[in-house]
Amino acid sequence: MNRKEQAEEIAEKFATSFLQDEYGQELFTGGQIEKILAEKANIIYQYVEDEKYFGAAITHDNGEQFIAVNTYHPLRTRYFTVAHELWHLTNIVPFDPDFDHERAADRFAAAVMLPKTLVKKMWDRFLEMSDEESSIIYLSDFAQVPYLTTVRRVKELGLKMTKSLESTDEKYWIEKRTELGLPYAYLDESVKETRFKAYENVVKQNVEHVGLDSLIAANKLAKFAPQQAKQYQEMLSMGVDDCET
Repeated sequence: MNRKEQAEEIAEKFATSFLQDEYGQELFTGGQIEKILAEKANIIYQYVEDEKYFGAAITHDNGEQFIAVNTYHPLRTRYFTVAHELWHLTNIVPFDPDFDHERAADRFAAAVMLPKTLVKKMWDRFLEMSDEESSIIYLSDFAQVPYLTTVRRVKELGLKMTKSLESTDEKYWIEKRTELGLPYAYLDESVKETRFKAYENVVKQNVEHVGLDSLIAANKLAKFAPQQAKQYQEMLSMGVDDCET
């Protein structure tokens, strides 16, 4: 077994165990994956116009964990990125320079978002009702994952699929759904936001309990929590004392 195969086997098994622990069964987590991650780490939503930057996992010296997610990408990609980064928090495989963690993270994300048994059942069902291309789109929408993630998942599970579909890209599938007369999918668009809830909470606590000046708080939150920053600015303009906020 080579490094890639070892990483994929471990990640696949852990994904099955992870879903069992979280839900007691296989299901499509979809956007719920962000809630799962938020319970395990601090999420920093960033908007960075860089097609190659998806996200990162960071562990502070004090052990606190942070996940950065680039909201520049479509929601499908964003959810997959979150699942990918979730692997990096698990420590299932201790640091080992010979272990392919990136490959494992991709396989884990695919297996969590597209559970093996469920995918096999639905793929067969979709093929009874429609063609392969429509089935890829249907399954991608159910799981809320990138189309190519579904294509790769179908392939790695050994399910029937025309080989030429392996060389497609996301643009192909977006155009194909229009060609097939399928409805528009909001998942193909990005939700461009910058948000860091943990940081916002710390600033609010300092205003309420430590006496941090509202103007300073507004400046600190201008990027990560613009609505809260606006509230602090409005309080100042109305002459509300910091101790009353």
